[in-house]
Amino acid sequence: LMANSLSSQMISNESYITGDDGVIRMYINLMGHVKNPGTYLVYDKIDFMSALSMAGGYLQGSDLKNIIIYSENGESEKINLYNYLNSNSKDISHFNLKPHDTIYIKQKSLSKFFMSSNLPTIFLSMINLAITLKNTD
Repeated sequence: LMANSLSSQMISNESYITGDDGVIRMYINLMGHVKNPGTYLVYDKIDFMSALSMAGGYLQGSDLKNIIIYSENGESEKINLYNYLNSNSKDISHFNLKPHDTIYIKQKSLSKFFMSSNLPTIFLSMINLAITLKNTD
């Protein structure tokens, strides 16, 4: 029993895996500025938005104009999710995910700068100081 449960948790190098339920699945990777980056076992022909939602979605400050899908064969494809989300045509079905594809969502440089620096803390401290000085007059 232990060996069986352990083997079911191991990541396979196979392109497709058929479960006991007969559903064909594959592994994909979701990396970068997403809530839960990692490797996911998903059903074959999964759409891009469903795959992204499995990782908890993108985080605030994500660069939605430059999402890259890296394929196992070395090819890459760029997705502008911002255009998709703001268009009337809700069709990104041409983004077919393949086994072992990696979806990479970058963080915007400006967002990274503000999140990694003490600027927000310094800015709030300055506002607090200004309010305190004004109230002491």
